[in-house]
Amino acid sequence: MGSVLDFGAKGDGISDDTIAIQHAVEKSGGDILFPKGSYLITKPIRVMLGNTGPHGFRSEGGTARVLMKGAGPAFQIIGTHQKSALPEHISNSLWLKERMPLFQDLEITGDHPEADGISCEGSMQPTFKSLLIRKCRNAIHLRIRDRNVIISDCHIFDNSGIGIFMDKINLHQINITGNHISYCKRGGIVVRESEIRNIQIVGNDIEYNFDPLESDSNDILFDCRKGTGREGPIVGNTIQAKGSPGGANIRFLGVGKDNPNAVGLLAISGNLIGSQETAIHINAGRSVVISGNSIYSGYHHSLLLEDSEHLVIGSNSIDHNPEYKGNSTDAIVVSGCRNIQFTGNIVQHTRPAEIPVEATMAILNSTNVQISSCQFHQMRKRGILLNSSSMVRVNGCIFTSEKEQVDFITSVDVDENSKKVMLSDNFFAKGKKGNFNLPTHAGQATNNSSSAD
Repeated sequence: MGSVLDFGAKGDGISDDTIAIQHAVEKSGGDILFPKGSYLITKPIRVMLGNTGPHGFRSEGGTARVLMKGAGPAFQIIGTHQKSALPEHISNSLWLKERMPLFQDLEITGDHPEADGISCEGSMQPTFKSLLIRKCRNAIHLRIRDRNVIISDCHIFDNSGIGIFMDKINLHQINITGNHISYCKRGGIVVRESEIRNIQIVGNDIEYNFDPLESDSNDILFDCRKGTGREGPIVGNTIQAKGSPGGANIRFLGVGKDNPNAVGLLAISGNLIGSQETAIHINAGRSVVISGNSIYSGYHHSLLLEDSEHLVIGSNSIDHNPEYKGNSTDAIVVSGCRNIQFTGNIVQHTRPAEIPVEATMAILNSTNVQISSCQFHQMRKRGILLNSSSMVRVNGCIFTSEKEQVDFITSVDVDENSKKVMLSDNFFAKGKKGNFNLPTHAGQATNNSSSAD
């Protein structure tokens, strides 16, 4: 074990300890201890794993702070691993010198507009545990190539950029578990221009990652317009913010309309999601499951699904406690999509809409859509609006409206450009256009009843 004090660090928050800590990295043998104190640095502490061997950085009971007063990461981890996590791809020298760089029980605070927390590249099994990273630009920045990353039990708080940033990286196997990731203005967890596989985001509190003065803030963003992001669950998290222009709690972006394959094979399950302009936004995604979530206060949209294929949305609650005041639209839009299953969801509007909408759920230019065993209560002007869509089945659903809803038109409204629509075994609420509007050429309705009878 090598205490940084033994290499000349002062830990008084005034002296520049950069050289002393860098000397400890190079000469201590790998176990770097920060006794209680505040360690000011002005340049990144570089850890060249291939030269120095495995390293662990820790303090005594979380009592030490590293204060970064310069640009760049407080700690820069550089390894040599350029292959996969297959056992045969890991050399003996990597096991001896580079495996599992470890950070735990430390605070890292930024005191420069371009100060980051930890940067990591070319590493195998980097592990981040029980850290507090605050007032930085980006807290944990993963670059180029890493494998088998674990980030757990950390407080990533009040950073001007991104909390956990996967940036132009080839990264397979990352677990993000049990963290507080809050008040990071440019995003809580962000993937951009990367190849990501096997990502687990489980049991975190991911809140208020937005900038009210900027557009398109996100608590979780997979931007795969360049790159791919696949294979992973987002499970058991609290994900909420405040309304911001174009903001979303969870956003997946793929290549575009004709290629939904870049982002997908993902599950969003068992989360609490809300208080943002859009709760879940998927554009050009494929094979995404959205199930068992409590979704509330999507001020414009609870679900915005565009140009996507093979989406399974089931057994979600879209609601809010009526004791909370203010407007929230919570609209569901399925636009330009195909092969959509929407089953067992309850959608109940308890607050006035924030923006004008024509329906609680709009199906636009989409095909192969099944809506079954759902409930729609206190609907907007319509329960479901179908425009220019085909092969759509609404089956076994319940629609109700309140007597005071003077603008209520009908439960299901199908336009002239839709076809192959089937409405069966539903309880419909009656509006200005009756229980439903279905042009004769557009499809058929069988065995439906009025919910008011």
